[in-house]
Amino acid sequence: MSSQNKQDIPITLYHEVVGQMMLDYVEHIHPTVIEKAMENRAIRTLEAIRRILEDDSYNDPECFERVDALVMLFFKELGININRHSELD
Repeated sequence: MSSQNKQDIPITLYHEVVGQMMLDYVEHIHPTVIEKAMENRAIRTLEAIRRILEDDSYNDPECFERVDALVMLFFKELGININRHSELD
């Protein structure tokens, strides 16, 4: 077992424990508070998408730069990994 793998196990356990603690805590929050937070996050994400779509600094007619910016937005802001085939690869 490499030293990297030995470090992964405590980190994984740490994430598991913290995640469970957060779930236990969140269960005590009223659902409308969570729904409002989700709605606010969705509105901020839509606004970021609008800014990307209206950004004139992207000048490639195929919109590769805009698509890449949107993919990065989803990954960075929401933690959503979008696996897509890149035409440039």
